[in-house]
Amino acid sequence: MRIVIVAAGTWGDVRPNIVLGQALQGAGYEVLLMASEEFRSWVQQRSLAFSAINVNIQKLLDSFSSSTNLRSTLQTIRALAPATLQMGKDITAALRKGDVLLINESGLGLINGVVEKYQLRVILINFQPFVPTHEFPTMLPKLPAWMPAQRAYNRNAGWFIRRTNWSMMGGHGNKIRREQFGLPKQTWHKHREMLEGIPSLLLVSRHVLPPPVDWQPTQRVTGYLFDEDSKWEAPADLLKFLDRGEPPIYIGFGSMRDKNPEDLTALVLEAVKRTGKRAIVLSGWAGIGTMALPDQVFPLKYAPHHWLFPRMAAVVHHGGSGTTGAAIAAGVPAVVVPFIADQPFWARRVYELGVGAAPIPRSKLTTDSLAAAIMAATSDHAMRDKVMTLSRQIAVEDGIGEAVKTIREFLA
Repeated sequence: MRIVIVAAGTWGDVRPNIVLGQALQGAGYEVLLMASEEFRSWVQQRSLAFSAINVNIQKLLDSFSSSTNLRSTLQTIRALAPATLQMGKDITAALRKGDVLLINESGLGLINGVVEKYQLRVILINFQPFVPTHEFPTMLPKLPAWMPAQRAYNRNAGWFIRRTNWSMMGGHGNKIRREQFGLPKQTWHKHREMLEGIPSLLLVSRHVLPPPVDWQPTQRVTGYLFDEDSKWEAPADLLKFLDRGEPPIYIGFGSMRDKNPEDLTALVLEAVKRTGKRAIVLSGWAGIGTMALPDQVFPLKYAPHHWLFPRMAAVVHHGGSGTTGAAIAAGVPAVVVPFIADQPFWARRVYELGVGAAPIPRSKLTTDSLAAAIMAATSDHAMRDKVMTLSRQIAVEDGIGEAVKTIREFLA
């Protein structure tokens, strides 16, 4: 049996899918992982078969990061239509009868034609909660506590996100259905029925987000897919910096792009200076920290989260699901600066759990707010105790094993 894993996203999406692919391959399945061409070498180094999705992830993020309102966002979506359509064609071309497809829910509307034509078995693998629930709004703001109809709002928010995904992908999916398979147009109603009939995994810890009581038995929370990267060795200059003083602050925004990396770097450096702390700054795709830095700040290109984060006093990050989980697993308080997508959801969740400072959206980030949040994260003993407790709970989970076990169950 061949399992095709589609990881159409940034490194934060691709890396845990590689871990899952390796585990499934170890369990006896044939695995093909699909991702942007830039990740080919990483995938193949892990002994997984690779097929390219012809989409430039950095360009895609640049387009969305420059969209500041609904109108410009819609214009961006229209401008990216050819790339989105090509992505659907690439995925469709790689699939064959008898395959099992693992894909993030947001991409399902793009390839429903091949799923229907080949009668493929599908399992949704998500790093954000798409399944509607009365308990919280999926990727939309919470209502103020005094407002009525909280449960109805929460569930409708989930369906709004699903409907929005369909609006972005469904038209392209219908074009592929018609041109390649001669199938009739898929409607939102039919797509909704498809979603409700497909099992899904939320790949985060149940201690970070407990399974809602109104989810179905086929909708599971299985745990984080951490990548140990055991072959990595810390460079001498990084070890020397760590040994030279107290634990530093980590500041990095992963694959998030920034229109003004020089200004963001200046903001970060001034905030660090005001706190009197040492810091490690990850350049990432945002391009921060590439200029000359003061002695108390170390420029970092890469280090595995599982190795680096436990050595930090606090972690300032963008709120991606994987980075959020790694910071909590390390037992280190966080300051989350969300940019887009599900990041505000995880930023809010970190704060609700008491394991991080109040989130600061990128659009509202200032030197004062960042410095204050860093001081809060490094001085609040209750916050430190809560994140250490949660870290111990995550440590006994087996997210990879549970995900493989659940997939095998669904395929039985």
